[in-house]
Amino acid sequence: MTKSTLKPNTIAIVGDPKPMPAPGRKTAANPVWISIADGIWKNTRAKQPWLYERPVIGGRATFKALGTTLLKQAKLELARRLTQRFTGAEPPANEPERAVTSGVATGGVMAGGVMAGGVMAGGVVTGGGVTGGDVIRAYQRAGYPDKRLNPRPAETQEMESSNCEMLLRFWENILMDKCRDQDCDDYRAWRIEQLTRKSEGTRMVDLDLNTMNNAARFAKRRGLVSANPFADRLRYHDPKKVRHCRECMPKDADDLHAIAAPLFAHPRSVALGFQFLAEAMTGLRTCEVLKWGADDFGSLTPDGRYIRVWRSKGQHNVNPYCANHEGLQAVLKAHALWKKIKFPNSPCFFPSAKDPSQPVGGDSLAHTLGRLRGKKVTSHGARAFFVTIRRSQGVSDAQIAFEIGHTTGGSTLAKVYGGVPPNWLTGDAPKMGWLPVNTPLAWAASEARNWDFQNA
Repeated sequence: MTKSTLKPNTIAIVGDPKPMPAPGRKTAANPVWISIADGIWKNTRAKQPWLYERPVIGGRATFKALGTTLLKQAKLELARRLTQRFTGAEPPANEPERAVTSGVATGGVMAGGVMAGGVMAGGVVTGGGVTGGDVIRAYQRAGYPDKRLNPRPAETQEMESSNCEMLLRFWENILMDKCRDQDCDDYRAWRIEQLTRKSEGTRMVDLDLNTMNNAARFAKRRGLVSANPFADRLRYHDPKKVRHCRECMPKDADDLHAIAAPLFAHPRSVALGFQFLAEAMTGLRTCEVLKWGADDFGSLTPDGRYIRVWRSKGQHNVNPYCANHEGLQAVLKAHALWKKIKFPNSPCFFPSAKDPSQPVGGDSLAHTLGRLRGKKVTSHGARAFFVTIRRSQGVSDAQIAFEIGHTTGGSTLAKVYGGVPPNWLTGDAPKMGWLPVNTPLAWAASEARNWDFQNA
């Protein structure tokens, strides 16, 4: 076999290549080429010890010289080429590329791994290189994948899409390799100026920059940039000002039904009233309880003691059932009568008043609760209510975590829903119930009386 005459920055086409050996190894089946790093190869029989990449050009696997014999510089050059390919700026295969030298960089040629003239600095294209707009649009084209490259839920994709449109207005022309903490500070000031409602705005800034971090992380995975400048960003919202869900929950069953009663006062919001009560009685999230009525979710076991449920965030296999206690039994019984009278032909468990063939919107309950007068109560506050009731009944956090689908064994409950009063741990708990004592049932109020729920 003759020695390779492959020169730097030329392409060698290999037909039907056999599997390459693992990094640092060679085999009898392929003794010439060895992989010495991720994506970087070496020809052991070449006159010059050049390092190569292995792109696919014209549908065929090729070896293409990286113009250097140094591994560190080869990695930087490979990152530059991957960046150009991702943005469609790579020169044609027959066009010679500028060599990587160890001399002084001029006109965009590398010097000791640092590029001048607007080509590369630390492996990132600069001066006409990758901008925030490039990173965001790459994330959009990919469909907003999560860190494991899996699709996000539809509602999360919608939020990411909205955030990206706002981010593009500021980050469009900002070079990613030039991005500094000051740019995030400037975005904070600019974003707050865009607010149309009275708000501090720092929480919104953090949500936007979280999306930017997601986009930059994806771009780094795809070789568009070599570093994510948002990975260690400062959070602008003061954690002391964060309102936790335990601050937005009903204090007991009487308070729960008093808060839910206005939702039953108008025919268009009755479904939301039942949804709110169902969340409080099961500890399910909104997206989880809205699955009822589909794929047999929301159905009872043969003995009627449990209800089959779906759980988000990959937690369905943790516990696919909720206990059908006395409070939930009362809600389900009233719901069945209401649905039989008002929406007998609807396939949805919580049908929309506008279109009974469709369920209520995923954000409808949150918006409606936000318009109620008095104490602020949220949908997640109903989940905190469930945790509080179960704690008052002497149930351990580990058991409650299992009941709401957590896999942490209870360690998350104290952080999210607050600690347990010490005397509750010793059995001196108030034993709070699911049904109101001094307040009428929510569906027995106002206009609901005309539907004879009392006799349900």
